[in-house]
Amino acid sequence: MTSYCSLQRVKNAVFFLFLSCLTCVTLSVQASVTVTDLAGREVTLTEQPERIILGDSRYLHALSILNQKNPVKPVVAMLSKLQWVDYGSFVAYQKRFPSIADIPVIGRSSADSFSIESAIALNADLAIFSLDGHGPNARHSNIIKILEKAGIKVIFVDFRKNPLRNTPKSLTLLGQVLGKEAQAKRFIDFYTNQIEKVTSKIATLSQEEKKRVFIHSRVGVTNGCCETMVRGMMADFVDAAGGNNIALPLIPGATGMVNHEYLLAQQPDVYIATAVGSKGMPKESPDDELPYVMLGAGVPNDFAQASLQQAFVRYKLTSLHAFQDKQAYALWHGFYNSPLNLVAVQVVAKWLYPEEFKELDPNATISYFFEHFQAIPLTGVYWTELAKVSHD
Repeated sequence: MTSYCSLQRVKNAVFFLFLSCLTCVTLSVQASVTVTDLAGREVTLTEQPERIILGDSRYLHALSILNQKNPVKPVVAMLSKLQWVDYGSFVAYQKRFPSIADIPVIGRSSADSFSIESAIALNADLAIFSLDGHGPNARHSNIIKILEKAGIKVIFVDFRKNPLRNTPKSLTLLGQVLGKEAQAKRFIDFYTNQIEKVTSKIATLSQEEKKRVFIHSRVGVTNGCCETMVRGMMADFVDAAGGNNIALPLIPGATGMVNHEYLLAQQPDVYIATAVGSKGMPKESPDDELPYVMLGAGVPNDFAQASLQQAFVRYKLTSLHAFQDKQAYALWHGFYNSPLNLVAVQVVAKWLYPEEFKELDPNATISYFFEHFQAIPLTGVYWTELAKVSHD
């Protein structure tokens, strides 16, 4: 009898061990996921990534959508310091997550600056790169092969080349990879709804009815007049909002230069600057003329308006009708590489067609975005216009 009971106990132990092993195998299979990234590459992950390299520090805004509690925690390295490209947001992140200051920077904006050795030494398991833009992109197959051979999976996202089409796709991809599909879907539903508030009305406009717009890109970065965007990035926001980009027939690529004479001859109905500065950035000198148009986290509106006014004087653009008619505006440059781009579309639509979009409230949209989808609070202004007083 004793022998039988002992044998039975052994059988039971073996059975439970079998069940445990089966459960482990099942969980392992469930953790394995194959995704298609924005470069069309199939990538299989056998476990959820825990140590992430960001090809652009501004991708923290995307990670925040999926994890408001602490998007910084899994990040072990970045290309470009957040304080270089978005100083105000860095200050806000550092206040809540002090460890952000300790995250290694293993490159700047170019692929050549990316340190493969540092990436491997950090024991990362995932690198999130841009389809086309800062850092290694989909054309750098040699970098991808080395990283993947070292056990670092690589995926490509896009908030820049085709931002409005690819922002939902990128968030879907990140949700799948990071096990945050429900959070991604919640944002995508919000995103789609907010974009459609503009595009549904703009679809009825003919080309002749569209306002003529000039985008003055990265004001203050170059001394010459004037860098602009015509395809992708900020240009897509203007297109979606019903603008007719006056530089489009002139420039074959995504960006280019337009001279002063062309602008004065074309006289756009609306001028839109993009602001690469934010309050507290290293090159800012509050007592002197501001070097850039300043917008973003922590920037007060009077500060932003003053910087826009100074830009017109510095670039000798006060003869533009858009300046004289107070149809001159500025957008935060960071919109071009962020899921926050939906707000830019609404803002531009309201500038171009105030009557048609008088019920549209971009301020409410950006407030909702930060409250429900970001790990940091909303501070400062992300767009501005010339003050409604004479500056002559």
